[in-house]
Amino acid sequence: MKKIIMAGALIISIAVVLGAQEADKKGGKSEEKSLLSSENLDAQGRSLDKQIAELSAAIENVIKRYDLLNTKGIRIVPYQMDLKQEKDYIELEKHSFIKNDLYKDEILGLRTKTFKIYTNGQTISRIETVIFEKNYYTGDWDMVTIIDPSPTAPGTDDVTFTHVKSGKKVQENKKMSDIKNTLASPIRNEIKRDFIVPTLTTFNNSLLFIAEAYYKSLKDVDGAMSDFLKGSTIN
Repeated sequence: MKKIIMAGALIISIAVVLGAQEADKKGGKSEEKSLLSSENLDAQGRSLDKQIAELSAAIENVIKRYDLLNTKGIRIVPYQMDLKQEKDYIELEKHSFIKNDLYKDEILGLRTKTFKIYTNGQTISRIETVIFEKNYYTGDWDMVTIIDPSPTAPGTDDVTFTHVKSGKKVQENKKMSDIKNTLASPIRNEIKRDFIVPTLTTFNNSLLFIAEAYYKSLKDVDGAMSDFLKGSTIN
């Protein structure tokens, strides 16, 4: 009888040990999977940082190549956009109306996106982006200012955000590195992917359009004069 009891106890002990080992294995796999997912999240962030640096470098190249800081007399700009050139920066402002989803003719408010590039004409040292929205009916407004103090350098940890709602500061100079970026809430990566990359792309394309349109207009004017002079030699 004692042998049976001892054998039963041994079987139970073995089962407990094996169960614990299996739980450890599952727990280890779960932790390993979580770690792998976190590494993937970081890799996505680094990939987005690379895109941001490349787009900033592309903007820098357009300004340098077409001498946009010093080129005067630019008249052709994209629809609903204004251009300002000062001694140390170029500013583009895109504006649009916020309309009622049901009644498209009803204007609810105004949205502006201001993109200011600090430059010496050869390199860019800082980019400031300001998003502003105002509700005409309530008078409420929102403004977020994003400052990148090193646009073409690797990494975006030093980018800061300041959020003001109707005069009250909600966030002030919050660094990108302090914004939540977890598997459940990858907010940092979302801001990079869904806002910064598209914004840089839009304004890079806008600058390129402005530059090419300007030089094409010069070429057209010179060509028209050339054609006129050639025609005058016929008789």
